[in-house]
Amino acid sequence: SGDESKVFLMEKTGKYQVVYTFGWYLRKFIMDVQEKGAIPIVLSHTPRNKWKDGKIERNTESFGKWTREAAEATGAYFIDLNKISADKLEKKGVKKAAAYYNHDHTHTSLKGAHMNAKSIAEGLKKSDCPLKEYLK
Repeated sequence: SGDESKVFLMEKTGKYQVVYTFGWYLRKFIMDVQEKGAIPIVLSHTPRNKWKDGKIERNTESFGKWTREAAEATGAYFIDLNKISADKLEKKGVKKAAAYYNHDHTHTSLKGAHMNAKSIAEGLKKSDCPLKEYLK
């Protein structure tokens, strides 16, 4: 999630391209938003429907961590969507949680999308972001 980069030869074009880390791109997106005068709100990824010992897999040591770090480094607002939604799914249990996903462990059903949207609103309400005043 640092500023590391690698140069790759793109097979299709025969040209070299610099590719940066997830964190580098995320920080760039946030700064681009800030330069426009907008308020960036960064979310951790939605939880995947992957379970172990009755607990849903969290991304606190990968994308969730890197997303939080990017938000902190740039002064952006951060909502831990992964935690909020994962907590809700764990309360429902493995069998009932399946209804919140489509045919794989990543993509949510409409029911899952509604739950995640509500989780975002809950996270925003608990933040100190001025945009929370626009929530009903």
